[in-house]
Amino acid sequence: MRIRGLIQSKVVTELTAEADDAQAARALIEEQVPEGFELIQVHNSMPRGGRVIATGQIRSAAVVELEANGADYKTAREALLKKIPEDHRLLSVLSLD
Repeated sequence: MRIRGLIQSKVVTELTAEADDAQAARALIEEQVPEGFELIQVHNSMPRGGRVIATGQIRSAAVVELEANGADYKTAREALLKKIPEDHRLLSVLSLD
C-alpha cells in the first residue's frame, strides 16, 4: 500500500511591535510577516506608560509532501511517520491505492 502525507513546520518565530493602540500594533506585526509565512497569533499587552506592545507568532506556510509504502495501511503509516522531521507535524494522510 502506498500513502501520501502532508507535513508542515512546527517552528514558531516571534515578532514584536509597539504602538498607541491594539489595531496599530497588530498592523505593525502584519507588516513584518515575511513572504511564505503565516501569522498564527497576536497577543497584546499594555505595561505602564500607555503604549500597546504586540507579540506575534509566525510559522512557515510551506507544506511538504511525503510518500511511504508498506504491506498494509498500518505499516505504510509507520514508515511515513519515520520520515517526518522532528520539527514538523503531520497535517493529513491520503491512501494512493
